[in-house]
Amino acid sequence: MDGLHRPDKEVALDLVKGTAVAGLAGATAGTVLGIMRQQPVVKYAFSGALNASLFGMSFIAFRESFLKFQRSKNPMFGYKDSQTMDIDQLWSSTIAGACTGGILSALARGPKSVPSGTFMFGVMAMGGQWIVSKTNRHRQNRILATVPVEEASAAVQAKRSSASRDSVGSSLLNVLPVHRTDVDDYEARLRQNLELIEKEQAVLEQEALRRKRIATSEAVQEKVV
Repeated sequence: MDGLHRPDKEVALDLVKGTAVAGLAGATAGTVLGIMRQQPVVKYAFSGALNASLFGMSFIAFRESFLKFQRSKNPMFGYKDSQTMDIDQLWSSTIAGACTGGILSALARGPKSVPSGTFMFGVMAMGGQWIVSKTNRHRQNRILATVPVEEASAAVQAKRSSASRDSVGSSLLNVLPVHRTDVDDYEARLRQNLELIEKEQAVLEQEALRRKRIATSEAVQEKVV
């Protein structure tokens, strides 16, 4: 889970790390490709590192922006500021990949390549995030399996409140939901708060009526005396 209001230094550090890792992967791929084609290895390695670094930096910047927007709605639904739902990560990565792919495709090959670049990189980012989310969920389940039954039950119970948005799921609808349920959840919480206010108002009215009756009774007794 990512933090909601992380310091700018931490976000910048993640951006630098991601860009460096992407550049290293691009340089490695370029080196291998240059060797296979018997072309200048340095040239291919530099080109691969540059392209991968640009993609990595743009992708992480877009993704952090989208995730920050998603996490800003957590208090509305009663979630912790530190929670990042799997479905939010999936959509943020998909949109970030599509935006990055479209921009870089336009710069590299012209406007005509924007649709294909947007679609291809969006699908790649979505698939990668889906695999990462499923891997993390599998790892968490294995950790819970080694915890005593009482502690595991408490951990599972704590996660159920956010299960509707915090699961990638095994079916297509969990991966690509037709609609979001945020509005329904918000309306349900408003309805619960309204019912609680109505009950408190009824108690206050009964207490006011009781005190009024006592005051009237005392006034009548004083007149009789």
